[in-house]
Amino acid sequence: MKKILYILSGNLSTTPRALQSIKTAKQHYEVEVLGVNRSDVWAKIDTNLIDENSINYKTVSLKRDSFFTWLTSSIVHSISQKIYKFFSKNIHVTAYASSKTMYLLKKELKKYNKQYDLVIAHSYGSLYPAYIYSRRNNIPFIFDIEDFHPGEAISNNNQFEAERKEFLMKKLLSKASFITYASPLIGSYSLKLLDDYPDDRHSLINNCFSELDFSMIDKKSEKINFVWFSQNITAGRGLETIIPILYNSRKYIHLTLIGNLYSDFYTKFLKQYKDAITFISPLSQRELNERLADFDIGLALELKSSDANRDICLTNKIFAYAQAGLYVLATDTRAQTQFINEHSLLGALYTPNTQELKNRLEFIINSINEIRKDKQTRFDYAKRLSWENESLKLIEVWENLLQ
Repeated sequence: MKKILYILSGNLSTTPRALQSIKTAKQHYEVEVLGVNRSDVWAKIDTNLIDENSINYKTVSLKRDSFFTWLTSSIVHSISQKIYKFFSKNIHVTAYASSKTMYLLKKELKKYNKQYDLVIAHSYGSLYPAYIYSRRNNIPFIFDIEDFHPGEAISNNNQFEAERKEFLMKKLLSKASFITYASPLIGSYSLKLLDDYPDDRHSLINNCFSELDFSMIDKKSEKINFVWFSQNITAGRGLETIIPILYNSRKYIHLTLIGNLYSDFYTKFLKQYKDAITFISPLSQRELNERLADFDIGLALELKSSDANRDICLTNKIFAYAQAGLYVLATDTRAQTQFINEHSLLGALYTPNTQELKNRLEFIINSINEIRKDKQTRFDYAKRLSWENESLKLIEVWENLLQ
């Protein structure tokens, strides 16, 4: 049986896109996964996923529990950042300056003597290690672009980071045997970085889930149930733009937030609205998808003002809401506008901090009976967006590369 090595730059439970791919690949090939443990909260959920899906999974840690490894990676990262401006065209220095995970994963992969037939890398921190490993072993690698990394917000103390990300994507993506991406716009922006990358070596793979993860439940309640989920419940994710307006209609509306709640965000902002909000700790993606059936409205609150990536990405939440049959209320980023215009049955758009949002909420309140009545129609329609359909594209790619 052919062997595939997956390389992740985060926890398995925070990379549901990779998990879907891994589960599909296991049906056809021998699969091993190397990830990065970034948090004990997510590591606990990882354990359940590993057991549930019988995944051969190993991690390196970004935490101080492995002190020598943490110290070494921190020193390499710091030195690389200091000398970067003198070696900005050096792939190795650029990679180490950009992310600790690149050093950690490359170091761990030196121990991997087992022969694999294909490497599949998910998320930016795995790009350089996958490239080095595939080159050293003369095997093909696939890179999945879930976000357009040069367009992500960069902190002030990392003034060269966007430059580093663009350089590495230009240099290393061109070496990939195949590229997948999570939205049409992320694909077009990424491919612009490459010179004449072949049309038959890249494909859109939507951020969707198995239709078996969702059930159709006609659950009605006195109040209209809104939901938003993310890895972290924190500032800058769009919640500030909508919660005060939802709160004004708390007689009719209740909001549930699912994720890791940041205490400072709760104290400084959310606390004043707590009587209209339910908080749920992080769930595995499967548990989350099952719970979504309880709600009426799914909030997709990406902000084009956050960074260029937010404007062009399609997160897994907009697909999860759709597949659960929820009515999607989405901000008008370029990617979400394109998505809702293409699938207008699934919901509506609005511009944050405008009268338009108040009008949308008034419409939802006045039309909730019809919205609930149409839940089955949305649920059935969204089956065309399921992983069962998207995975066929990946299977074809794997078969061609592993002939």
